[in-house]
Amino acid sequence: MGLLDSMAEATIKTSATGQRLYFPFGMFGRARIVPNEQEENKIKTFAKRSVVFGSISGLILIMLKSSFLTVLIAILLGLIMQIFVNYIMVRKYMVSDERMTWADATRMSVRKSDRRSLWVFFGLSLVMTLLSVFIAFANFAMKRDIWDKITLLSGVAFFGAGALFFLWMIRQAGRRE
Repeated sequence: MGLLDSMAEATIKTSATGQRLYFPFGMFGRARIVPNEQEENKIKTFAKRSVVFGSISGLILIMLKSSFLTVLIAILLGLIMQIFVNYIMVRKYMVSDERMTWADATRMSVRKSDRRSLWVFFGLSLVMTLLSVFIAFANFAMKRDIWDKITLLSGVAFFGAGALFFLWMIRQAGRRE
């Protein structure tokens, strides 16, 4: 299962009664009952396409060296558009009383993740952590301003936390429900 497949699969779960449930708004709404496998495949395809479209759009905005405000507005408009299209797509499905909790969301997302992709992200996080440690030590030797040192140590902490997070995800991805 690829990374996009696991991201699309993370929003769908099987209830105790055997019904397939789709959480179009994650933890912020109730589940919708997916009537058949064809509709489920439509949902997954839409989820994959929106991730690809959002990623490509973000890269284009970054390559055009747009201002931070422009990128922020584009992201917000993209989210609003995706929520609207998602609502249009699922409004015909029956509403279930079941809701997604934070624990469900993280467990479903992690356990459906592709372990190879997680290992790649872990490796990249580890490289970035080691690189930021090296840059931090080089900067400490130059006796720079205290704020530079704080910024560099924050980078080390950020990438280190990312590496630990991906390691935790790899461990969780091996477990099954």
